[in-house]
Amino acid sequence: MTMPRDSSALIAELVDGLAPVKPLRFGEGVALALAGAGVTAVLVIALFGLREEWLEGHLDPMQLVSTGLFLGLALSATVTVVMMGRPQVGNDHGGWRWAAAMAGLLPVAGAIVAMGRGTTTMSPELMSHGAQCMAGGSIASLLVFTMLVLWLRRGAPTSPDRAGLVAGVAAGAFGIFAASLHCGDNDIVHIGLWHSAAVVLMGLAGRVLVPRLIRW
Repeated sequence: MTMPRDSSALIAELVDGLAPVKPLRFGEGVALALAGAGVTAVLVIALFGLREEWLEGHLDPMQLVSTGLFLGLALSATVTVVMMGRPQVGNDHGGWRWAAAMAGLLPVAGAIVAMGRGTTTMSPELMSHGAQCMAGGSIASLLVFTMLVLWLRRGAPTSPDRAGLVAGVAAGAFGIFAASLHCGDNDIVHIGLWHSAAVVLMGLAGRVLVPRLIRW
């Protein structure tokens, strides 16, 4: 016959060896991502220089609108990722979609204008320049991407697939924002197709890679 165990002793045995975990703070997660974005922006300017038109005091409306949309998407997606790392009952993780919908107007407009121009938008020079911007924006997103992955690893996201997607989108948007500080092309086709492609590429990379890195 098994004697009943004292509940206090059982609880003490279960918690033996456990160490307290420092709670994740919302402000800390956002600050890490913003720090990564700031460092990236400074590096882009230091290595490649600021847009010439800005140095001359000229601001192009298309460039300002597109850069603002990417920055808004980056911020909203970052907030969502930080919240995903701190799951709580009642949390809404869909706010970033509105910013994504607004930024999504850029590739739509770029595709419409590209179709109107015909084959001129597919010239080797334009394709090469576009691919360079897409690659540059993707590379510039890696620091923020790393910061967000580390944050998610510290937390407990209940949907790793979605967390990875949003983390990639946030990083890609920050990356192309930083790249835009140097890129002097204000054409809607270039911005809508190639700049947006960097965000899409990083979103897909996050969706594939992050769930494998944050399993818990």
